[in-house]
Amino acid sequence: MSLFEVLKLVHVSCAFLSVTGFALRGFWMMTGNPRLRRRVTRVLPHTIDTLLLATALGMLWLWGISPLQLGWLTAKLLALLLYIVLGMVALRFGRTRRVKITAWLLALCCAGYMLSVAYTKNPLGPLLLV
Repeated sequence: MSLFEVLKLVHVSCAFLSVTGFALRGFWMMTGNPRLRRRVTRVLPHTIDTLLLATALGMLWLWGISPLQLGWLTAKLLALLLYIVLGMVALRFGRTRRVKITAWLLALCCAGYMLSVAYTKNPLGPLLLV
């Protein structure tokens, strides 16, 4: 197994863990579960996301490219920024329950879009199915 394949495997695994964890924390937010305030719930996502970013940078370095050189990577990067902002609104800064839930659902849509773009290598992502 090459270094790139290892990085990709770790990256995909971390992406799965990150989105699954975000979905679970959103569910806990909606149900008022006290697990949302535990230290591990606040620290582990940052650890996973750091590893996710590190593997992405490692793959880019091995490819020898900038993410802005490929349209699909640029789209994925922009969607990631929106996902982060929506996630912050959902789990921290949303003033009402409705705003938090809406931001959480939109962030999950961003995650789905990023997955489809990564799979298709096309910035249109899910629109390719139409």
